[in-house]
Amino acid sequence: MQIDYTKLPDYKILCVDLKSFYASVEAVELGLDPLHDMIAVVGDVTRRGGVVLAASPALKQRYQIQTGSRLYQIPTDDRRIHIAKARMGLYLEKSMQITHIYHRFAPLEAIQVYSIDEAWINVTGTENLFAQNGVPATARDIAMMIKRAIYKELGLLAAVGIGPNKFLAKVILDNYAKKTGLAAIHYPQIKQHLWPLPVQHIWGIGRRMQLNLNRMAIFTLGDIAKAPLRILSKRFGIIGEQMYYHAWGIDHSPVIVDPLAEARKGFSHGITLVRDYYQDEAAVVIYELTDMLARKLRQARAAAFTISLSLRFSKREDTPSFSKSTSLYSATNLSKTLYLACMELLSHSTDAPIRHISVGVTNMVHQDAIQVDLFDGIYHQKLYRLGLATDQIINDHGMSAIMRAASLTSAGTWLDRALKLGGHYE
Repeated sequence: MQIDYTKLPDYKILCVDLKSFYASVEAVELGLDPLHDMIAVVGDVTRRGGVVLAASPALKQRYQIQTGSRLYQIPTDDRRIHIAKARMGLYLEKSMQITHIYHRFAPLEAIQVYSIDEAWINVTGTENLFAQNGVPATARDIAMMIKRAIYKELGLLAAVGIGPNKFLAKVILDNYAKKTGLAAIHYPQIKQHLWPLPVQHIWGIGRRMQLNLNRMAIFTLGDIAKAPLRILSKRFGIIGEQMYYHAWGIDHSPVIVDPLAEARKGFSHGITLVRDYYQDEAAVVIYELTDMLARKLRQARAAAFTISLSLRFSKREDTPSFSKSTSLYSATNLSKTLYLACMELLSHSTDAPIRHISVGVTNMVHQDAIQVDLFDGIYHQKLYRLGLATDQIINDHGMSAIMRAASLTSAGTWLDRALKLGGHYE
C-alpha cells in the first residue's frame, strides 16, 4: 500500500499522561519523592486482598508491584514502603487542576480527557501565542511548557507523546514517552519506530485481539500493515479496517470536540457485582442505576428516547453477554419509566448468574420536548416533582441521605456506592 502522507492532516497533537498518578499525588501530599520513594495506593487497606491501584516507579522496579497487584504481595519487612488508602476525591481535584493548566495552552474544545490522568491536547495554531523572541513555538516547546507548569504547581511528573493525529500521539506516548518523558513521531518515521512494536503494545488491541492476530501469524504492527486489508476486514469487520489504517498511521478521529455535544450523546451507569445475582436481585440494582441516570438527565435538563440494558454473566457460565435497547414513545427523565423499560428488556435475557449490569440512555433532547399523555399528565408531574425533591436532598446531603427501601436489602448497592467515589472509598 502506498500512502501519500502529504494529503493527510498534520496536526500538532499532544497526548499527556501523569506518571503513576495516584501514587505521585500521595507522594507529594506526604512530602516524598514520586520517583524515588516506594509508595502503593490500595483501594481497601483493611483487606489483605486489597487491590493496588497505583505503585510508584521505585516500588515497581524493586518489588515488581504493579497496578492490579494485591496488598499481601507488598513486603511487610521493608519500612521504606508507604501504603496509602485511595482518596478518589483528592485525585479528581488534582485532575481538574491539571485540566485547568491544559486550558492555558489550548481552548476547551481542543482538550479531550481520556481518563483521570491522561488527555489529548490539540495545540495546532497556538504556535505564535507562545513564541519566544519572535520565533513560533513548536509542539515540543509547548509540551515542555505544560510539563514544567504541572511540576512547578503540583509537583507531578508528566510524559508527553506528540504526533500528527491522536492515534500516533497515544502510541508514541505509551511506547516511548513514558520511558523518556517526551517523544514525537512524524509520518516518515512510522515504519522505523512503530512497525517493530508487538501488537499487544498498541492502544486499542486487547488480550483477546492479540491472540486472534497471533493465530494469523500477525505479531507486530508491521505485520498488520502488510496483511491484506480484505482479510482483516472479513475477519474483524470495521475493527480490522481500523487496525490496518492505524498501522499505516492513518487516524481521522476528531481533534476538536464540543463538550456539550459530547454530553448530549448519552449517559450510562454500570456496576460490577461482588457476587452472582439473578434477575429478581438484578431488578433492585437496575432501579438504582435508573435513579442515577434520571437524576443526571434532570441535571442536564434533558430527556432520552432510547434506553439500553447490558449484562455480563458469571465466568463460570458459558453464556455470551446480553445487550438490548428499546425506544420509548416519548422522551423521559423519570426513573420509573426507565426502570420499566429495562425490566422489559431484562425479560428477554437468560436467567444465568449476572456479574455486571449497565444501563444507558441515548437519543437525548431538551426536557421541554417531553410529550405527556393527556391522561397521565398529572401522574407524570408528580413523579417529576418527586425526582426534583430527591435530587435536591442528594445535592445537599449526599447519596446516603435518601434511597429506596429495596436498596437496604442484600441485593442493594446504593449505600455502598454512596460511601465511594470513582468506585473506591474516599
